[in-house]
Order: sequence, then C-alpha cells, then structure tokens
Amino acid sequence: MGGGKTQKSMSKHKKSEKEEKSAAKRSEVEEKKPKVKKAAGKKAEAAKKAEVKPEATPVAIAAPAPKKVATKARKPATPRKKKPVLPTVEEIALRAYFIAERRQNMGWPGDETGDWVEAELQLKREAGLIE
Repeated sequence: MGGGKTQKSMSKHKKSEKEEKSAAKRSEVEEKKPKVKKAAGKKAEAAKKAEVKPEATPVAIAAPAPKKVATKARKPATPRKKKPVLPTVEEIALRAYFIAERRQNMGWPGDETGDWVEAELQLKREAGLIE
C-alpha cells in the first residue's frame, strides 16, 4: 500500500501542475481583461456620477414675486406731429398735371395757372399747413 500513496501523491502533483498552468493562463487573461474592465468601470462610474437623477435633485423654491410699487398712471404716448413741410415744385407740377388731365377729360373750363393753384392748395391742406 505504500506504493499507492506515492501514486496518489504523484497524481496530485500532476494535477497541481496542470492546475497551476491553467491558473497561470487564467491570470494572464484576467490581467488583460481587468484593465479594460477597470477603464470601462471608471467610465461607467464617472457617467453615473455625472448622471442627474430627477428624484435626487433638490426642488427649486420659487422666489416671491417682486412687489409692485404704486406709480401714477401715465397717459398713452401720443404720436408726435410731424412738422409740416411745404410741397416741392415737382410735387405741385405732378398734381397740377393730374388736375388738368381730369379737367380736360370732363370738359370743364380752366387753364394751367388755375390747375397749378389748385394743386398747391390741395398739397398744403394734406400737409396740414392750411385748414
């Protein structure tokens, strides 16, 4: 029986060598993988830290509305009146032309001077120079 013990110890020794080799291979593989896992783990941790959870955020308390100070009621701004400008000679001439055209088409009596005076009066009224 003494020989059986040696055989068992030998088989244990052979198994342990195989186990050591496989353990060494595993450790090599594990050495490579943990680096990737650690980097990924760090990124995942950083992403988790950066991630904002809606239920974890504090509720913002609304600031009270500013109190309105009583001021005098202002009247709505009235549009500024433009300073009346005299009509130019070109504007008067153009208006006199249209007055003469209409007068001739209607067959009414008149002359160029009357058309000019009428054009000047109309433009001054429109500008607010004459009421």
